[in-house]
Amino acid sequence: MTTLEKTLRAICIAGVFALPFVCLIFLPSLFFPYITGKNFAFRIIVEVMAVAWLALAQFRPRRSWLIAALALFVLVMAIADAFGAVPFKSFWSNFERMDGWITIAHVLVYTIVAASVMQTEKLWRYLWWTTLGVSVYLALYGFFQIAGITSLGQGGQAGLSARVDATFGNPIYFAVYMLFHIFIAAMLWAGVWASRRPADRLAPSLLFGAIILLDTSALFFTGTRGTMLGLIGGALLAAVLYAFVRGSWKVRGTVLGIIAAVVLSAGIITLSRESAFVQSVGFLQRLATISFSDPTIKARFLNMGIAWEGVKERPLLGWGQENYAIVFDKYYDPRMHGQEPWFDRVHNSIFDWLVAGGVLGLLAYLSIFVAALWALWRPLFVRAAKDGFTHAERSILTGLLAGYFVHNLTVFDNVTSYILFGTILAFIVYRDSAASEAPAITERRILSKTYLPYAAIAAALAVWALAWWVNSAALAQNRTLLQAIAPHDEGYARNLELFEEAISYGSLGTQEAREQLASFAVGVGQGEFPAELKKNYYETAVSELQAQMAASPLDARFPLFLSNIYRAYGEYDNAETALTLAHTLSLGKQSILFDLAQNAYNKGDRAGALAYLKQAHELDTSVADARVLYAAMAIRLGNDALAAELLAPVIPSGKAAVDPILGAYVSRGQYAPLIPIWRAKIAADPRGTQAYVTLAAIHYQLGQLQEARLVLEEGKRAVPESADQFDRLLAEL
Repeated sequence: MTTLEKTLRAICIAGVFALPFVCLIFLPSLFFPYITGKNFAFRIIVEVMAVAWLALAQFRPRRSWLIAALALFVLVMAIADAFGAVPFKSFWSNFERMDGWITIAHVLVYTIVAASVMQTEKLWRYLWWTTLGVSVYLALYGFFQIAGITSLGQGGQAGLSARVDATFGNPIYFAVYMLFHIFIAAMLWAGVWASRRPADRLAPSLLFGAIILLDTSALFFTGTRGTMLGLIGGALLAAVLYAFVRGSWKVRGTVLGIIAAVVLSAGIITLSRESAFVQSVGFLQRLATISFSDPTIKARFLNMGIAWEGVKERPLLGWGQENYAIVFDKYYDPRMHGQEPWFDRVHNSIFDWLVAGGVLGLLAYLSIFVAALWALWRPLFVRAAKDGFTHAERSILTGLLAGYFVHNLTVFDNVTSYILFGTILAFIVYRDSAASEAPAITERRILSKTYLPYAAIAAALAVWALAWWVNSAALAQNRTLLQAIAPHDEGYARNLELFEEAISYGSLGTQEAREQLASFAVGVGQGEFPAELKKNYYETAVSELQAQMAASPLDARFPLFLSNIYRAYGEYDNAETALTLAHTLSLGKQSILFDLAQNAYNKGDRAGALAYLKQAHELDTSVADARVLYAAMAIRLGNDALAAELLAPVIPSGKAAVDPILGAYVSRGQYAPLIPIWRAKIAADPRGTQAYVTLAAIHYQLGQLQEARLVLEEGKRAVPESADQFDRLLAEL
């Protein structure tokens, strides 16, 4: 190899070794600081690696069904995205996710380069040690969060109930990161046991055992139930495969004992779910509450139903990546009320890829796992095949793939899990290709050594051009958007200038810039600002929201944002038009009907408001919010019989004791009907301080001072920690 070739190869290898550190990146100077910095770093590193690799002559990828499956998946998704609902977003994603086709294409390139240049066991061993070292650091960082030494990325309190997120900003991302490293440590441990004498195994066993224990603890303290189940299931699968495919009866007995212990532990946790200890430890409490009645789990299944409706409409190639929000709006299930109003993921990889790529996309995705498992287990089925893995390694890697798959049945991927998945795939390709002595995809030499220096120069220029094209506008837009939402001495006029600048880049954050602009425009419209500034915000925000609606005409989110602007500036007729469009795009979403009702009420059309609320209530009569708002409007219109009928089922639960009901009766000067409603609230929740205060105020308005005092005294006894507040109110009486 020439010096230049060695340099280019070193660049590729350096990129592989740099990627384990991407997870440490957190850049407050960027919009979505936990997401964007990591993704930009990943993309730039892979682009540099790719161009350096292309300039090399020797390192061509070997033929591999696994690489072919991954490439096929990326190709199918490119076609699905091109013919999807919003191709631009499918290819480029947004700042919040930074996913899309551009990311999976980078994963493919990274996997090919890593499998091509990482051609020795020594290099792979160094890489595993590097990434394990980073995982140990992050596990310790997570424990510092529990102790309150460092803060949780997304807020919240420290302690055993905390869901740690380290430098990821999201516990689910941290959980899958730890999942990979637990199995990587187990694989290295198995390798040490296979290669060393019994007398030399103690020290590495203690080391790997400590790493596994530390990373497992960190994973559990994320409280991510799907990943915890994935770890348990993957570990048990690995143990069963190891013991029952080639293991001794002694090993099989040990594995059966472990399975029995896991089942017994699960039973104990379930039976003890109400105990103080289980309730005080976050991950135990979350494990103990796994059931089909859990609101989060119910929402997951409802999401799958919504996704399936979208799949039936576009079964072959789906809607394209990043377009589930459109499916969610169109086929919204009213039973989802009370969950997040805007889901952009099904939180299930099977349905996510079904929606994004249709049946072809899902089959291509699943083929990656099939090809990986075939590479691992082929020697057991093909006699002539050489074995690139020990039995322990293939069992552990199979457990890892299974655990990762289970994790993805409840959440979704991010850049750090993509990096680790690509690394595992590259390792499997390397081992399998070396064992089978697979030939290169092409034996033809692309460039002779004479032209290599010129190719290197061209590659450097290509890197600069590619990185600039892919990343520069997005980075500039990201920073400008962050400045746009920050306060400025020049006032809101400066914010508007920055919003316009951010949008002008036309990059992947344009939608988010327009949404943030809409929020600012609403605030300006409702505040005390000069007329000229209000006019500028109104015209700019309306124009940009209309442009976004044209770019994504099936998304109910943007006409809803537009209606908020119209309402903030008193344009109720325009708001009704926008809200009607939003309702047409999402017929089942009660929150849009609530906004239509409020807008009608603002226009003075109370009968229309009542009709909208009736429609929202009838979508799902079990939704307390819709029932109460409908009843509140009936009260305002003097239809007490309808209100009584609507409130009767929810009064005993205390759900009728809410501000809309209070405001409705107060608007009519009627306080007596409120007494039984708030008395029921106290009976349902005796430790709710505000209920006592409100009931006392109701008695006060009726001139019943003695009753008001009695209620406050009752509250003082029921909630002694609020005694000072009750004493102040008693003194005022």
